[in-house]
This record gives sequence, C-alpha cells and structure tokens, in this order.
Amino acid sequence: MGLSKFRMKRLQSAFQSKAQEFAEEGYGHVGEKDIQAYFFDYAWKEDKPRSVGKQIKAVRALTANQYFDYEKLRATVYDVSPLEEMDIENLL
Repeated sequence: MGLSKFRMKRLQSAFQSKAQEFAEEGYGHVGEKDIQAYFFDYAWKEDKPRSVGKQIKAVRALTANQYFDYEKLRATVYDVSPLEEMDIENLL
C-alpha cells in the first residue's frame, strides 16, 4: 500500500469508526478490514486522495449503500470461476 505508519494508523482509526457505525446500523458483519479493502481495492484503485485528511473524509462519507454496491459487484465479477473450472455436465 505504500503508506507511512502514521498515515495508516490514522486511516485504521477511520476504518474502525466506520465499521462501528455500520454495526450500529445493523451491519455488524462488515469489519474494518472489509472497509479497508473497499477503499484500497476499489474506491482508490485509480485515484487515491493525496492528503490523509481527504482520505479520512472519504471514509467518513462512505454509506452502507455504496459499500454494498461494491460487495454486489465483487460477488458478480471477482468471484466467478473460470469457464475451465466450471462443471457444466449437469446443464447438458
């Protein structure tokens, strides 16, 4: 990820806070690592804010709907087995 320890510690605090917020909204299964993955693997993949303040602001602004849109996308696109591994015998 290439972040300083100081920056990562501040971001971890924001990720924890957002996970706590989601838990209070009834989404206790979404943890800090899930939110971290959302930002590093999806939201900031192409364009990460330069300042830690803007990064923290982005974490605080994340909504449950945005997060679950990512989860839906991840489930439909990223978790698909290659055609070579699929068993299609039962379909024929």
